[in-house]
Amino acid sequence: MSSTKYTLDRIEDGYAVFLKYPNEKEHVIIAMSAIDKEVQEGDRVMIEEIGDTFHIEILKEETDQKKADILSLMDKLRKKNK
Repeated sequence: MSSTKYTLDRIEDGYAVFLKYPNEKEHVIIAMSAIDKEVQEGDRVMIEEIGDTFHIEILKEETDQKKADILSLMDKLRKKNK
């Protein structure tokens, strides 16, 4: 696997499920024990396979921007429903 952008969709039963960015139709499932960083749901990351482990680079600026966009959308929806 070469370096590719993914979004961490969820963690369940000791596995992280990453959706390929941007179309999110393809996914990769990685055991948490094979990940060399602490990741959280919603993180946008670059994943590179190195031997038996996966090097994860968290793309902090992209993750922060995505979270800000989601909060803005939620705020607009709240105001619309008042």
